[in-house]
Amino acid sequence: MTPQDISIGTRLELEMLNNNGERTGNLFISQLLEHQDDGMMVISAPISGSRVIFVPDGITLRLTFIHQIQGLLGFTAEVVSREYRGKVAVLIIRPDMEISKIQRRMHYRLEIVLDATIRSAEENDVPEGTEKPEPALAYTKNISGSGACIVTETDFPKNTSILVELKLTDGTLINAKGVIVRKEMIDVRKGRSYELGVNFIEISNKDQNALIKFIFEQQRLLLKKDKDK
Repeated sequence: MTPQDISIGTRLELEMLNNNGERTGNLFISQLLEHQDDGMMVISAPISGSRVIFVPDGITLRLTFIHQIQGLLGFTAEVVSREYRGKVAVLIIRPDMEISKIQRRMHYRLEIVLDATIRSAEENDVPEGTEKPEPALAYTKNISGSGACIVTETDFPKNTSILVELKLTDGTLINAKGVIVRKEMIDVRKGRSYELGVNFIEISNKDQNALIKFIFEQQRLLLKKDKDK
């Protein structure tokens, strides 16, 4: 797959990169508007509030998008020029031909409260006929494609392998096996709870792609809400 295979209308996450390949500034939402015969692409210029964000010629962009089969993909591109198509500000970009799958460490972390349940992975291996303990009720503080920050009243030791079930706002259930890499006791309204940093170590492609797609869409809605203020 190359950038020329991306469908017109695809939503793109846009990041500006410095000379070291590191992101500078905020992350924005753009959209693919046109493929040109010379290999250039036309994308919408990023907007914050009602203001078009200045993107200088020659700067390198990192653009990521969701592919329904392959998940989160990305490529880099050079900004060739800035133009207007009617009243729409656009960027003409020269994309690199290589599209790569975005590694888990690059997944965007979304601040969101979702219902969740967790249980020790060892509890799932009880002998047949033995009743499994009820999972602990929990909720998320944030999520990404590779992990979550989860709050629960049940104490789990650090480095415990756990089974996590997340309920997305559309009712979709996401199941993953994770390991607790961070634990902190916190005070909440009902008393003491535990904030757990969980890294997913096993998650199906179907569930991970659904989770990433959900995060991407929620981020788009947040940016649109900010734009409409």
